[in-house]
Amino acid sequence: MDNKVNKRETWGKTIDFVLALVGFSVGLGNIWRFPYLCYKKMVEVRCFLIPYLICLVFAGVPVLILEVCLGQFASQGGITAWLICPLFSRFAFIDLNVCIGWASVIIVQFLNIYYIVILGWALFYMFASFRSELPWSRCGNEWNTPNCIDYVTSEKGSSNTTVLPTVMASMSNMSTVPTAVAKVAKVSASEEYFEHRVLKLSTALDEPGIVNWEVAFVCLLLAWIICYLCVFKGVKSTGKVVYFTATFPYVLLTILLVRAVTLPGAAEGIKFYLTPNFTRLADGQVWLDAGTQVFFSYSIGLGTLIALGSYNRFHHNCYRDSIIFACVNSGTSFYGGFVIFSVLGFMAQKQGVEVKDVAKGGPGLAFIAYPEAVAQMPLAPLWSVLFFFMVFLLGLDSEFVGIEGFVTAIVDLFPRHLRRGYRKEMFIAFMCCIWFLIGLSMVTKGGMYVFQLFDNYSASGSALLWIALFQSIAIGWIYGKKITVTTKSNMIGFRINPWLRWCWMIFTPIFCLGVFIFSLVTYSPLEYNGYKYPDWGETIGWIMALSSIVCIPIVMIYKLATTPGSLRERWDTLTTPGLKNQSPEAKGHDFPKGVHTRYEIVFQRHTVELNHCPLSMDNKVNKRETWGKTIDFVLALVGFSVGLGNIWRFPYLCYKNGGGCFLIPYLICLVFAGVPVLILEVCLGQFASQGGITAWLICPLFQGIGWASVIIVQFLNIYYIVILGWALFYMFASFQSELPWSRCGNEWNTPNCVDYITYQKGSSIANTTLIPTVMANMSNMSTVPTAVAKAAKVSASEEYFEHRVLKLSTALDEPGIVNWDVALCLLLAWIICYLCVFKGVKSTGKVVYFTATFPYVLLTILLVRAVTLPGAAEGIKFYLTPNFTRLADGQVWLDAGTQVFFSYSIGLGTLIALGSYNRFHHNCYRDSIIFACVNSGTSFYGGFVIFSVLGFMAQKQGVEVKDVAKGGPGLAFIAYPEAVAQMPLAPLWSVLFFFMVFLLGLDSEFVGIEGFVTAIVDLFPRHLRRGYRKEMFIASMCCIWFLIGLSMVTKGGMYVFQLFDNYSASGSALLWIALFQSIAIGWIYGGERFYDDMENMIGFRINPWLRWCWMIFTPIFCLGVFIFSLATYSPLEYNGYKYPDWGETVGWIMALSSIVCIPIVMIYKLATTPGSLGERWDTLTTPNLKNQSPEAKGHDFSQESYKLQTTASL
Repeated sequence: MDNKVNKRETWGKTIDFVLALVGFSVGLGNIWRFPYLCYKKMVEVRCFLIPYLICLVFAGVPVLILEVCLGQFASQGGITAWLICPLFSRFAFIDLNVCIGWASVIIVQFLNIYYIVILGWALFYMFASFRSELPWSRCGNEWNTPNCIDYVTSEKGSSNTTVLPTVMASMSNMSTVPTAVAKVAKVSASEEYFEHRVLKLSTALDEPGIVNWEVAFVCLLLAWIICYLCVFKGVKSTGKVVYFTATFPYVLLTILLVRAVTLPGAAEGIKFYLTPNFTRLADGQVWLDAGTQVFFSYSIGLGTLIALGSYNRFHHNCYRDSIIFACVNSGTSFYGGFVIFSVLGFMAQKQGVEVKDVAKGGPGLAFIAYPEAVAQMPLAPLWSVLFFFMVFLLGLDSEFVGIEGFVTAIVDLFPRHLRRGYRKEMFIAFMCCIWFLIGLSMVTKGGMYVFQLFDNYSASGSALLWIALFQSIAIGWIYGKKITVTTKSNMIGFRINPWLRWCWMIFTPIFCLGVFIFSLVTYSPLEYNGYKYPDWGETIGWIMALSSIVCIPIVMIYKLATTPGSLRERWDTLTTPGLKNQSPEAKGHDFPKGVHTRYEIVFQRHTVELNHCPLSMDNKVNKRETWGKTIDFVLALVGFSVGLGNIWRFPYLCYKNGGGCFLIPYLICLVFAGVPVLILEVCLGQFASQGGITAWLICPLFQGIGWASVIIVQFLNIYYIVILGWALFYMFASFQSELPWSRCGNEWNTPNCVDYITYQKGSSIANTTLIPTVMANMSNMSTVPTAVAKAAKVSASEEYFEHRVLKLSTALDEPGIVNWDVALCLLLAWIICYLCVFKGVKSTGKVVYFTATFPYVLLTILLVRAVTLPGAAEGIKFYLTPNFTRLADGQVWLDAGTQVFFSYSIGLGTLIALGSYNRFHHNCYRDSIIFACVNSGTSFYGGFVIFSVLGFMAQKQGVEVKDVAKGGPGLAFIAYPEAVAQMPLAPLWSVLFFFMVFLLGLDSEFVGIEGFVTAIVDLFPRHLRRGYRKEMFIASMCCIWFLIGLSMVTKGGMYVFQLFDNYSASGSALLWIALFQSIAIGWIYGGERFYDDMENMIGFRINPWLRWCWMIFTPIFCLGVFIFSLATYSPLEYNGYKYPDWGETVGWIMALSSIVCIPIVMIYKLATTPGSLGERWDTLTTPNLKNQSPEAKGHDFSQESYKLQTTASL
């Protein structure tokens, strides 16, 4: 009843809960531990399934159902849920506290700290896989030792020495298996890569060394950021994220399986996996491994299953879901074994050894054996990327749902403090920062030793068994066997099998106690890679383990000793349920005493004659969304329009067109055309509450404007994302000690290549200009003239872009094959975009909180670094030096006008779409002005970053700034990378720069998708706003656009890209659209009438200047620049290559497909509308808006209103 306390969430759909269960518990342990245990015990998998299934039936599934049902019944997290039995709950100094719950929370906190380190390693390997040859496939690198051997050498006739890496400690969700004791003389290249490149491993726990920044501040930090974004908004967002993270690994696993079983030697690997040895069933260690595997893979005892179940509605059938989850979990373990042992069989055959010599579990499988096997496959980088992406996804949901379990427990413990405003989000951010800082100890040179301590002690099997033992006693004996089954019957509507009751009372406690004792008896001191931990290290491990184990008995003894009354009275008090904040169904609607509730419904109905049910009253049609908050709209505007053009085009145009005086034509164009059309589009969308097509029913004669915009934005969505693919490729390639484009001598370089290290040392070409040819400029989107002179020598960065990234052919008619590594980056970009947009503006409005703001953080970091570089002042001076004579050149005004239209994304229909999601009385005029200031300010601000770096680059090369200044991809993918390669800590600045480029383009892309989708969905609302049709429509369009976009990642793809960039979304087309927009609103609909509409919306009358612009200045400006652009047109060239006639024809077809749309639709409507010409004109210029907001219509529709009055008397 406290209005300031946010209501506790529930899962949006049943499937959210099931996927969250699967995502959390089906993790790395299912893939790398279960198959290894089947082999390790030398029992056929069918035989190992005997102890495994027995443990599952007698302990695993009963405790799984217990935890899920307890959470659902109590509607509380892992601590407060145990108030169901206060003996296991309350400290005297804290009102709500639970010893079992706190034991679980301690373990899950340890787990959150160290489990994510695996994700950091996976990201590091995935980024390192984006190259033609995997770095761990051969020796001869800086991290290799003389003992290194690669299997290319081995296959060519080396000795039969076993060169496999030492088997590392196994780890699941979490676990260990014994390490091999024998280390051979030779070490594989993959093992040396893991130990000397990734871990940079020291020799002992007491030699921590420095933090490995590339693993820590890039990969580990990135993993933490992703986890935080997945969980910070609660289960509503978590339930959506797991749609992808819990399902896509199965797609990747299946792809890997298909590839694995077709490898030579796969059959031997599978045979080894399934080979029986029934004598091992008498070994107690087999039963211990089976039991611990069940607990690890089902994530029992961590309290997270309780947290996940607590978000179910009270009558949800959690029993059914638990059984489904158990089948999926165990089935995945068995299924994954075929993938793993198929690959190990192939690896054994290639190396000429037995499978047992390569079989291993834990990180030894994921980061040594499997990468080593992949390195020997054809198309090795492809399979490596897929494998490590799967590893990352498997661990990701385990991590962020583990965070959710911890947070749920603490928030439910202090609901009045942490469920207010943004306190929960701030608490999550605070904990993530703390855990990240602690986790840094595991990415030092001695970090692996710390990691093994956490893995073997903090989340040990013994601790989980101990917790499960007391859980079973608490529910089976203390809370009561009869009450428990009845409770579950009240929730799910039927009585479950009594077998579970017998398990909770007898079988599960006996099993847990027996395995717990056996694990202590068989304990041996920790070793890693032959290194024995010192006594103080073991002590720290045991302190971590005992911190959770002793929690339960100590609290029980303390409470029995301090509770007042006789021993019997104390027992009665401590075994009586004390649940609080439970759901009404669980309490039987027992509201607090003295509260009486009365509901009074007042029903009013206003009826008009209707031909059909209005869209707003069709219950099968999903309601049209609105922005959650005002800031969502502003950030979406900024995110979409403030893109790459602001960073790589505006600064270049300033230099090219007179420096600082370029601001004069720029601001004039902004005032007379840019801002007026910006406000027109935003206000039209808000007034019509429709997308880019149906909004123009405000003047039906001009509806072709909407179709023209949709055609252009579709072209834009297809090719703009290719830039994101390049940015990801460069970002992944930056995760190495030396940037690959910093030097010549690589396989993609030619004899003409030169790097600036050679240049600075005084080579014979000292005075030769080595700057790459300036590439065609591109913004949101545009071109600038290309340089005409190509130097005799070519920079290493240019050759990297053209020969490694593009693998450029010589002509448009030589497309070649798809560059699969870039295509994978393109696919990843499409997946990210789809996830940002598929749930509509509610989710899009949250994503832009990061994508629209974080680039400014990165831009500022880069600015601080750039202005401190030598030569930066000269670059800035070059940027701002005025040349007023250039103002007489018409090209300057053309560049200023097109820059305004490109950077403000005018004419694409997306501004209309974004405005349509505002509430009717929202002050969109204010937001448009704010956005205009931010957009233009960013363009100017970005120039200081760019030209500071170019000044540094010019000084290093001994040339003038004009020789390195360029715009478009020539800046982003040649000049800037070349400059970064010459800085200290070059990989760090490269990663930051390309991450900024990716974020700048990301929201421009996914909001562009939103604009297209909004237009089509609003055109067919009864078809596309039902169920999941909209999501399916978005997915189908993304797939189609991706397939078309593959033509731009072939060897001739850059030529196709330039066609799209110069024609499909050309400045001429945008100017043409803006011309007709101004005419339609200013003259046909009426500028004064639109002013009245705006006043109705925002509550005041705006300056009449805009009306004069729409009627006179903007049409004149647009028409003049349009004609000038056609008059100065020249055939397309790229890098000196002149496009053939058929290529030009294709380009003009794309350009005209939008331009001719407007007059054709006008002629068609005038020809087909019945009546005289005057009547047709009247019909086609009369607004015909449908499905508009009630405020816009003045409530002229049938409505039903209900008034709910609730009175409460105390």
